[in-house]
Amino acid sequence: MKNIENKINKAFHNIDLPEFDNKKLNEKKGFVYMEKKKRNIVPYLVTTCTLVFCLLIGFGIYNNNFKVASKIGIDVNPSIELKINKKNKVIDVIANNDDGNKILSGMDLDGSDMNVAINALIGSMVKNGYIDELANSILISVEGNSEAKNEKLRQEIVNQLNANLTNNNFSIVSQTVSNNQSLESISKEYNISLGKAQLIQDIIANNNLLTYDDLANFSINELNLISSNNENIKVEGNASDKAYIGFDKAKEIALKHADVTDVTNYEIEMDYDNIIVYEIEFKVDNTKYEYDIDAKTGDIVKYDIDSHRNIDTSNTESTSNTISRDEALDIALKHAKANNVTTKKIELDDNSYEIEFIYNNKEYDYDISLTGKILEYSIDSYYYDDDYNTSHAKITRDDALDIALKHAGVSNVTNTEIELDDNEYNIEFRVNRQEYEYEINATTGKIISYEIDN
Repeated sequence: MKNIENKINKAFHNIDLPEFDNKKLNEKKGFVYMEKKKRNIVPYLVTTCTLVFCLLIGFGIYNNNFKVASKIGIDVNPSIELKINKKNKVIDVIANNDDGNKILSGMDLDGSDMNVAINALIGSMVKNGYIDELANSILISVEGNSEAKNEKLRQEIVNQLNANLTNNNFSIVSQTVSNNQSLESISKEYNISLGKAQLIQDIIANNNLLTYDDLANFSINELNLISSNNENIKVEGNASDKAYIGFDKAKEIALKHADVTDVTNYEIEMDYDNIIVYEIEFKVDNTKYEYDIDAKTGDIVKYDIDSHRNIDTSNTESTSNTISRDEALDIALKHAKANNVTTKKIELDDNSYEIEFIYNNKEYDYDISLTGKILEYSIDSYYYDDDYNTSHAKITRDDALDIALKHAGVSNVTNTEIELDDNEYNIEFRVNRQEYEYEINATTGKIISYEIDN
């Protein structure tokens, strides 16, 4: 068997294969000769590079012309948002409220230069009566991914407006906006723009007695007026107060009531205390005067006159010259020209009687020395007839607590203190390491004041 296998192998290796002639082979029918050729990759490389180049160009065109680089908010009462590209061209315009829709009616600003669009919008607001000599404030808010670019763009817009609005008495409030979840939530809750929400946030940070409920419905001009002393808010020009009595008139009313002549050293500003008021402080001799004047009517909302205290600390209730509680109350009532007072409070503190009472819907506070001298007194007008009548409380303790917890953004509080005093709920509670204190009107449920301590 082995011999047979060896013979077969020897015969196989001795076979002579014929030489193939390619030319002749092709001439024979039924035969096709195929020669393997090397592939030329140059066309493929050219095509690929062309596609990549086109994609890069397309991305560049999109990035420069169609991608939103910044958002610019314009608020007066109409609220409008511009979306612009890297070239400061307008991509889209959005009205945030009905007044904004009126301003945009018939206007096509897509593709226009940012400054041209802003001037056109402000011109339309003037034409439609939203900006005039009674309310001249405009809020410009710039939002983007880069704080440095936002600030540069904000300054550019302000400079352009100052250059183009030289013949008009405008007040321009400007800011950069950092979008965050809290601000976005406030914006949606009160149906205001992100820029207006941040402006109100800055005002509240400077005066924690104010709330979003107080200020959300204010116009930009009103917000500008009551934030005039806030150094964190950038303002060009003065907000118009022509809809109000004016600083000079408010000062005149206060001096006349105090029966003093003109004073040179005084402070006056606008503030909000249920209504917009002028707050005036001045000093004559050793007496300090503080007045709140209704900015629209000129009525004296409240005033406080503090005489210089020079009390002999050796005086006590047992001293022969010391007056009684009833005598102190009589002095206060006589001075206030009040009678038939039922709600009153008298305390002896630091060698003086502190007296509070309500008369004709006004709260009177007196500080009377033990010798019968009126050291200090104030009269505060209120705008709810039953604010200080505990029998007219219309919301429960649980309702008041719910209002406080909702405002604070907390829940499941177990350790709480709630007291009803002069138709106000005083609520205290602690969450983690923060202590919250609220005063809530028992008739209306309005938050009068709140304080958060770490």
